[in-house]
Amino acid sequence: MMNRRTCLQFLAAAGLTAPLQGPVLAKANRLFDQPRADLPPQLPRDHGAHPGFRTEWWYFTGWFNSPGMANPLGIQVTFFRSAPELDVENPSRFNPSQLLFAHAAIAMPGKGQLVHAQTIRRAGSGLSAIRNTPGKVLDLQLPGWALSSPQGDTWQCDIQAQEVSLSLRMTQTQAPWLQGNNGYSRKGPGETQASYYITLPHLKTTGTIRVDSKTLPVDGSFWMDHEWSSTVLAPNAQGWDWVGLQGTGGESLMAFQIRPKPEPGKTLKPIWTHAALRNAQGQVHTFKTVEFQTRQTWTSPRTGVVYPVEQALRLDGQQFYLKPMMPDQELDARNSTGTLYWEGAVAVENANQQPWGRGYLEMTGYDRPMTL
Repeated sequence: MMNRRTCLQFLAAAGLTAPLQGPVLAKANRLFDQPRADLPPQLPRDHGAHPGFRTEWWYFTGWFNSPGMANPLGIQVTFFRSAPELDVENPSRFNPSQLLFAHAAIAMPGKGQLVHAQTIRRAGSGLSAIRNTPGKVLDLQLPGWALSSPQGDTWQCDIQAQEVSLSLRMTQTQAPWLQGNNGYSRKGPGETQASYYITLPHLKTTGTIRVDSKTLPVDGSFWMDHEWSSTVLAPNAQGWDWVGLQGTGGESLMAFQIRPKPEPGKTLKPIWTHAALRNAQGQVHTFKTVEFQTRQTWTSPRTGVVYPVEQALRLDGQQFYLKPMMPDQELDARNSTGTLYWEGAVAVENANQQPWGRGYLEMTGYDRPMTL
């Protein structure tokens, strides 16, 4: 068995630890596609996978209730696809031209505990594949993990892991939301620092979960983000803060900031910000001013990382308060994507501190600069 040092040397030599930043031309002459503002996503086709891009994910986050439970639960499910910088002409069937990752987490405020599972596989190994299944725009399979959709209006997710098991069916209740400029979402000053970005908010979701050897029926609402890109972050980026919030009146609010690497003695502005609100009728308002302001921090007892778990979100003349379902929603994904991040269910209040909705707050790069 390889020790940790030998394993890291192998990954570095293979290019699996290379950061996302840098030229799109990879060291083995692998060219990656780039998002283009003049080529918007086409649905339902683009609910599926895009192997010509370097990075892709399908992200589900939401609040759920279960009969007999006094407190709601937070559920996160994410499937990732990554194309390493390897020689695509290498004929070996062990050449990992595509890697598949997946995360699942359940926030249980009654216990103050986040239960999570993760996996990583090389596409084409065993049961791991993004399949071209007739009648489906997406059919993603890993051992014990599966995500599929016929046309993007319904989704099925099934996970059988030691820590977490679930079976959830999601149904579209609102039209897809193409973020940014008709699905072309800038993440930095460079034109290539962008992603294609599709959101499906207010997905009606039912099914079962199993934690602590108990199977529970659940129902709730998922926010789904599908993004694919090749060069998202600017070279001086440290990480990001992102929210996907679902209002009680059918509204949907997405906001993010890309934070720069810190410089001692300096207060630096975000590299890039964006926020937009879509009402229940589908009308979108884009904000000019986006500010994330820390109200309360939490220090992880496991990693020592400090996260601003309670924040005020200021958007032009509007203000929203984000309050965590519980402080400890750190996900240690160093065994799959190699990252530490805080992905947490948050309750949302308006400027008068009245309930506005619920959603998720994601924070990356608080331990070290984020790479994908």
